Amino acid sequence: MTTAIDVDASPLADAHAPVRRAPAKGKILRYRADRRSVTYTLGLLLLHLAAFFLAPAWVAVLLVVPFSIAGMFVAPLNHHHQHLNTFHAVWLNRVYELALSLQTGLGPYGWVLHHNLGHHRNYLNQRPHPQPDESRWTRADGATMNRVEYTVKLLISHQFDIYRVGRNYPRHWRSFLLMKIPLWGVLGGLLYLNPVNALLVFLLPGLVVLTHTCWATYEHHAGYHGTSHYDASTNRTSSVYNFLTCNLGYHTAHHKRPGAHWSLLPQIHEEIKHEIPDEMILPTFFGR
Repeated sequence: MTTAIDVDASPLADAHAPVRRAPAKGKILRYRADRRSVTYTLGLLLLHLAAFFLAPAWVAVLLVVPFSIAGMFVAPLNHHHQHLNTFHAVWLNRVYELALSLQTGLGPYGWVLHHNLGHHRNYLNQRPHPQPDESRWTRADGATMNRVEYTVKLLISHQFDIYRVGRNYPRHWRSFLLMKIPLWGVLGGLLYLNPVNALLVFLLPGLVVLTHTCWATYEHHAGYHGTSHYDASTNRTSSVYNFLTCNLGYHTAHHKRPGAHWSLLPQIHEEIKHEIPDEMILPTFFGR
């Protein structure tokens, strides 16, 4: 089974960027910086499993909100992993993707098809462009959607766009379908053992996290009819935001070098920030 895309997927990526010192490498993890992200993901999964097996239904109800909020910080880790796989061993990457998927509502290779091979190639194209961004924020007439409209439409349409992109990448489409087997197997087993707790501990928080992911991505590009990497993305430089999301705030750097490990994004941002309009660099966690 193929691994997720771990190279620059965008045709706009800078092929002549300077070589940077790679983050410290590990024996099991490709980069030691991912100790934190893997510990968080697997620790939170253990809490989900403990609640599933031990919590009465009324306690599981109370856990929906905290599990949903905690899962919102697993979503960027899923994004990073699908750009650059976390482990050396292929089988560990596939198992890790199941842990990520159970908490974020998006199955393995979903990010690869919709985001890496779709959005990253087309994010400068907004409707009425004939090949618009998979995370498009314009209506058919080119008008900008509001955030609620964007969130609902992306939530509803993302699986259709995964299929559409997958037709052009049959190898990754096949991997997407094959990974449905273990994922649905695990979910089916959970529903068989305890359908109420499966809904409250896994399915409902996963849906909330997926909806929040759609909501959160609106601010990344909406309203910016960019002509290059530098004028097409909002960046958040808040240290708290970037600690919690493993540097997701350095969004221009990510689009310029989508195959770079997340720990390198602050360095890349420093190298290119003079090219980014000031209003697109936000020092805050929320708002503008």
